[in-house]
Parts: sequence; C-alpha cells; structure tokens
Amino acid sequence: MGTTACANAGAGTVDAPDSTNTAPYKVGVLLALTGAYASVGTPQRDAINLYFEDVNANGGIDGHPVELTVLDTASDPATAINQLRQLAVQDEVDIVLGPSASAEGIALKPFAKSLKIPVVSLGSAETIIAPASEATYIFKMYTGTGLSLEAQLELVKERGWKKIALLYQNGYGQDAANLIEAASSDYKFDLVASEVFEPAATDVTAQLTKVAAADPDVVLVWALNPLNAIIAKNAESLNFDPALLFSPGAGSPTFIENAGIAGEGTLLQGSKVLAASTMKPDDPQYEVTQDFVTKYTAKYTEVPGQYAGSAWDASILFANAVSAMDQSATSVQERRDAIRDSLESNTKDIAGVNGIFTFTPEVHGSTGLTGLAVLRVEDGKFLIDKAY
Repeated sequence: MGTTACANAGAGTVDAPDSTNTAPYKVGVLLALTGAYASVGTPQRDAINLYFEDVNANGGIDGHPVELTVLDTASDPATAINQLRQLAVQDEVDIVLGPSASAEGIALKPFAKSLKIPVVSLGSAETIIAPASEATYIFKMYTGTGLSLEAQLELVKERGWKKIALLYQNGYGQDAANLIEAASSDYKFDLVASEVFEPAATDVTAQLTKVAAADPDVVLVWALNPLNAIIAKNAESLNFDPALLFSPGAGSPTFIENAGIAGEGTLLQGSKVLAASTMKPDDPQYEVTQDFVTKYTAKYTEVPGQYAGSAWDASILFANAVSAMDQSATSVQERRDAIRDSLESNTKDIAGVNGIFTFTPEVHGSTGLTGLAVLRVEDGKFLIDKAY
C-alpha cells in the first residue's frame, strides 16, 4: 500500500496554531496485512488510519497534519527489514509504527538502531526491547510474555490452583515455554505437563490427552486464533476437566464466535477493551477505551479487539511524544531523535486501551501489571474477571 495523505479536514473550524511551521509529520506503518498474521495486522491498520483521520480532522498535532505510508510486511521479517530501510531512506518518515508480529520486531531492532529511526513495535516478545543497549531506537506497545504469564499466574494463585500445565503453539508460545518453569517455581506451583503443537495444526486432541493424564488444575494455553477455538472445542469433546486459561492470543471476538459453547467459562489474560461495557467509570482506562470502542465500531461496524487497541495505543504515545518533544528540530534526523527522546522520557503513566504506559531508558515497554485484566467468557461475551 502507498501513502495516505491525511488531509487537515478540520482546518476551517480549528484555531490556527501559534507556529507558522505546519509541515506534516510523516509516519511509516509496517503491518502484516497478508500472511500468517494478517488477522492481527488488518485491525491494527484500521485503528491507526482511524486515529489519524480523527487527529487531522481536528487540526493535526499542534497544527501539524500527519501523513501515513502503510506497507504490508506479508508477515515476513526479511520483508519488514527491507521496508524499514525504504521508509527511513527513501520516504524519510519521522517514525515507524509496527510491525505486527514479534519475529518482525526482533528482526528490526538492530536496523532501527543503525538507521537511527524510532520504531514502536506492536509485537509482545521481551527480546524486541532487550537488552536495552541494543534497543535504543525501538519501543514496544504490547504486554510482554513475562507480564502476561505473571498475570495468569497471579490468578492461578488467587484461585488456589496448585498443578499447572502449558499447552503452546510453536513460535508464538515459545517465550512462555522458556519462562514457565522458573515462574512456576517462584510461585510454588507444580508444572505437571508441557505440550507443543504447530501453527498449522487443525486438531490438538493428542496433546490435550497427554495433558489430561497429568491431572492439572489449570492449563495455560498460548496460541493465536483460530487455534484457540480449536483447543476449546477439542477440550469439550474430551470432557476436559482442568480450567483453560488462555493468553492474549485469544483476545478477539472471533474466539467466542469460533469456539461457540466450548468457549463458555474459559478465561484469558487480555485487554479490558474486549469487555468495555463492563468497565467502571473510575477506571483510569475508561475514557480512552470508550472513545476507541465508540469510534472504531461506528467506522467499521464491528467491535475492536486488543490487536487494534495496541495500534491505537501506539498512535496515542506518538502524539504525546510529538507534543512534548523539543520543537527546535528541523532536519529529519533531528526530528527522529527528538521523537525517540520524548518517547523515552515523556511516556509516563499514559492511559491506553491495553495498558498504562511508562517508558524509561532501561525499559522501552511495560514493566508492571497495572492496566491488565483477566477476562471470562460468559453467555457469549467477555466479562472482566480480575483487573490489575
């Protein structure tokens, strides 16, 4: 896809800014619009387009309109690398939002540093932003595997479950598999089984049967849709007794649609956006989440999920960073550095849809459970079971 020039549609009704410099901010958008992660990247694109349409209709960011250049990585890290180079060198964008998948974000980390262009990845892997010395120009929106796993285990502890098992998709769930043994030990849980399946799997009955034989109280499931619905249906067919506690990979209305009755009673560590109507008005994320859900639903006639929410949050943090940055920057590189510095130093307790964000020089991503939630499927809807 090419450049989307977001016109300043609200110029006639917005007071003119004090500065005479109203040059546009150029934002590159790298998303998986085809390939394995298209179901993730497409709503992310829609959310980013919607956010900046709204921004530009209201006069831009401090009088500066925003121009988007959207490219499809095809869910391929090598393609994402080449496109980052294009955006940095040929298109001279000020920042890149994306890519969608963790593998793409990890691949971009050294190139963001060498090209000196800020990148706000929408993937979840901790290694996107670690070690800090290699992640000076890359940031991460989505809750890391470690925090999601911690949120799951906090619920396990609260429920009094002692024996846990892990069922995970190769690739997406590998981080959880790497962390689960040490995390279980810290919480004094007994990890009784760990089973893996491939992303192309259409049935996981064999793995579930092995897990059931270990007699866990709860199974932590780390997979992407539509595999989560397959797991729920396979478990139902086996009269599977342990509780199913899914990862954020199940965090979409499509999970409920595809799982049907098999999804009832399941739990997942996910975003409050999936249960926005049950949020309390005094929740610090209430206003931003309701605004997002209202606008997204009106535009696209469907309720947004947390993948779209991560893109909305990335857009919020970019706008915040630009408004707070050193405005003396004139060259492309000066703007990039000013945005990078502002993301690092001015992202403090910013309420988003998927979390509450604070970045530091040491960590360019979320560092605590605040803003996260565990959801429960009840009567074909997500409800907030526990808020952190």
